This record gives sequence, structure tokens and C-alpha cells, in this order.
Amino acid sequence: MNKKLLCAALLAGIGFVQAANAQEFDDRWYLTGSVGYNFQDSDRTTDSAPFGTIGLGKFITPNWSVDGELNYQNPNMEANDDLNWSQYGISFDARYHFINEGRSWNPYLLAGLGYQRSEEEYDNFPSPNSPMERKDGHVAGKLGVGVQSTLARRVGVRAELAYRIDADNDSIGALASDPNHDDGEDWFGDILASVGVVIPLGPEPT
Repeated sequence: MNKKLLCAALLAGIGFVQAANAQEFDDRWYLTGSVGYNFQDSDRTTDSAPFGTIGLGKFITPNWSVDGELNYQNPNMEANDDLNWSQYGISFDARYHFINEGRSWNPYLLAGLGYQRSEEEYDNFPSPNSPMERKDGHVAGKLGVGVQSTLARRVGVRAELAYRIDADNDSIGALASDPNHDDGEDWFGDILASVGVVIPLGPEPT
């Protein structure tokens, strides 16, 4: 009888530990949204501009989260404010969070890879078709740091600083700024500073 009780207690204990491990982190899906400022690479010959993002993500371990994020920015050309240089794209980001139990804010490191689309207006005077527009898509990578509040409440907050490497090697602005006008930069580096919200979906795990 004692052996049976001991076995039952052991099985109950194992089940309790497994349940506790399953709930050791908040693995709900969450929505994200942020606004910030895009400090454009000076070689683009564009003005820096605000940008916005929306996304979807979740924690896959207690420390790792993954997000898919859409972004949009619409800077003007430095030489002519009437010419636009729209940019939008998607990024798949992984974040490693330095979680400390009892701390409401935790820092993290960010690495991401995605695709950026650009629509660049340029002066084609004296052609009657001026301004012309160039459209192109290219790979982009991202590295950054940030801090995020816990998701214990209904809405979390995230602040982030990132460096985006944009492999756009046919920019009209870059060609125009080149002394020989025959080759531009092979890539650009933009600095992205943003603040945003993280909204968990569903009830908080118990």
C-alpha cells in the first residue's frame, strides 16, 4: 500500500513539475505597433523621416521571441522636397531577452532579416515625363538593442535602437552623388529609433 501511495505521489509530482515547466514563460501570440525616426544614410541624399511598424510575434522560449513586422517610411530628397523616396518592407526579427524575475523592464538584443521595397522619384528635366520613378526591391538586415516591459499587464512597452543594412545598389540619389555618376553605394545603413506597444492575445497563463 505504501509503495502504491509513493508511486502515486511521484507521478503527481512529475505531473506538477511538467505543468509548471509548461507555464514558465508567457507564450501567447502578441501584436506590436511602433513609431519612430529613421536617420537615413547620408549617401542616400534623402532627408531623415518618421516611420511606423505593425507586427505579430511570440516568445518561443523564456528568453527568445520572434516577430514578423511590416514597416513604412516616406522621406523627401534633400535637393528637392517635392520628390519622394518611399520605402516599405517586411522583417523577421529574433530577440534575446535578458529576463530577471521580479524586474518589470528587461533589455534585449535584436537580429533580423527581411525585404525592403523602394519607390524613388527623380528629376528628369527637360523631359515632359519628369519626374520619373524608379522601383526596386532588395534584401535588408537589422541589428539592434532595446528594452521591453513584462507582459503581465494587458499592454507591454518596447523601446528600440537598431541599425538596418539595406542592399540597395541602384539608388538614383547615390548615383547622382558619385563623382563619376557611374556607380553608387552597394548598400546603405540607416539608424532606426522607435517606441511601441506589445499587446498579448488571449488570457494570461496561470
